[in-house]
Amino acid sequence: MKTEIGQEEKRPFWLKIAESDLFSMLNEMGYEKKDVLKFQKKRFFKSLLIFIMSCIAALFINNLLIVLGLILAVFLWLAEYKSVQKKYRDFRFKKQLVFNKFTRLLIPYLLQKGATVYKVLNKMRNRIEDGHVKDALQRLLIGMNEKPNSEEPFRQFAIDASGTDQAILFMTTLYDFQQSTSDTSVIEELGKISSQELFKGVDDIISYKLRGFFMFPTKLTMATLLIVGGYCLATIIETIKSISL
Repeated sequence: MKTEIGQEEKRPFWLKIAESDLFSMLNEMGYEKKDVLKFQKKRFFKSLLIFIMSCIAALFINNLLIVLGLILAVFLWLAEYKSVQKKYRDFRFKKQLVFNKFTRLLIPYLLQKGATVYKVLNKMRNRIEDGHVKDALQRLLIGMNEKPNSEEPFRQFAIDASGTDQAILFMTTLYDFQQSTSDTSVIEELGKISSQELFKGVDDIISYKLRGFFMFPTKLTMATLLIVGGYCLATIIETIKSISL
């Protein structure tokens, strides 16, 4: 079973120096404690190596390189964290798309004559792609067998598969339908919720694509600034050395 990261009373040094939300992001993406420790060690030593190299270079060139090395080390440390944040946003985005697809496929099955919630959900296992949503669906089916009259398995599925309030609303409404199968208005309500999420998903896809497009000029500009900044720094160092001489 996956270890809950950051729950121990005595945490290793590598976990203590991590950002407060790093645990939850990596844990939700399926990383175990050993993976986080490995990531933190690699991140730390990469930053430390840059600082040490700058200190060595400062002995032969200029002491200002120590400051530059410290800045680069901090920048790399933060960049690694930003990379995790980006992966987490992409992960949540893709997971939500799969959940939206799941809800859209679910409604027609529920409208079939003689359909039950359990039979429909069991059939859905072969209709959705492998991943967190499918794993959560398998746990939901187990929970429905163990707790046939409980809302908890439905709520937990919504949290595991999506984590949004709309997902929880959808699954709790599905539970209500299971408890009163003759009430077709519940299916209509499910259809409305699913449609709202579908349109929201389309808007999110557009924003996601545009965000990547708008970031390209920014990245290109930053790359240019690094080159110009490096040239300016080298010029300043040469000037200071000539003054000292």
